[in-house]
Amino acid sequence: FGHSFTMFTCLLLIILAAIAPLTVVSSEVKVTVYKGPKKCSNKNNEKPTKIESNYIAGLHFTVTIDESSVGSRESLGKKIESSHDRGIAPSFPVGQGKVIAGLDQGLIGLCKGASAYIVVPPHLAYGRYGKPEQGVGSDATLRYDVEIIDIQPPVPNDFVKIDINNDWRISKDEAKKYFDGLGQVIDIDALWDDEDTNVDGYISWEEFKGPKGNEPPPKKQKQRQKKQKQERQTGQVDDIAMLFQNIDADKDGKISKEELANTFRSLGQEMTEEFWAESDPDGDGYVLFEEFVGSNEQAGNGDEL
Repeated sequence: FGHSFTMFTCLLLIILAAIAPLTVVSSEVKVTVYKGPKKCSNKNNEKPTKIESNYIAGLHFTVTIDESSVGSRESLGKKIESSHDRGIAPSFPVGQGKVIAGLDQGLIGLCKGASAYIVVPPHLAYGRYGKPEQGVGSDATLRYDVEIIDIQPPVPNDFVKIDINNDWRISKDEAKKYFDGLGQVIDIDALWDDEDTNVDGYISWEEFKGPKGNEPPPKKQKQRQKKQKQERQTGQVDDIAMLFQNIDADKDGKISKEELANTFRSLGQEMTEEFWAESDPDGDGYVLFEEFVGSNEQAGNGDEL
């Protein structure tokens, strides 16, 4: 594929020059409650009825391409994903980055039993990069139709409060500063004798016996994937994603041989069989976005809604 990337770069420069100016879209998340309660509040010692930051929300959702989005008219209103198709309403802590930023923002303040439309602008969704494997094009505005099924209070997490440097282990110095701040006198050595089971001088998340939420430390692989994703979302990758979307005429998230050949013809050139063979290394008849950028990893995070 490395040989073909040079040609893709040439295509990129030619096509980008012909791209029309970007359509101006709203920069804010828009929330419209169309059914159920619009006002609610959380009271002490009662089950929560309003979503607040870090509260756990259970909801059904259907996400589509909003009618205000840029892109082909055929893509407007297209369903991307729905929890109803799976028959399971997901739940997650709101405001902790478990979903795209715009959905995180839009859920805050919604009441249990409410149904709402949440319209998310591109920069708070998948941006210019899009999510081609799910049919989300470059600069797509998303529309979520959500129904709030359940709301639970945050799970206490004293571990993250004590772990000042966020290295997922507590030092004696961190513990002392935490308890001093609470005005509590604690026998640090006795605490370490009880909880530092591997005697390495630190109390890990696994060793910690106090409230520590419901999320374990991120694994190195996920950290690595997040870093790689961030790198892909910068610089030239944005332009490559735009090029991919332009070649993908039917917006199905993959480039067919005919679509690529048509692109060459529009540039006054003919695509060779050798070029296609290099572009489609697995021989399935399509060029996926991962093949297009020369990566074996999928773009985006599958856990995001």
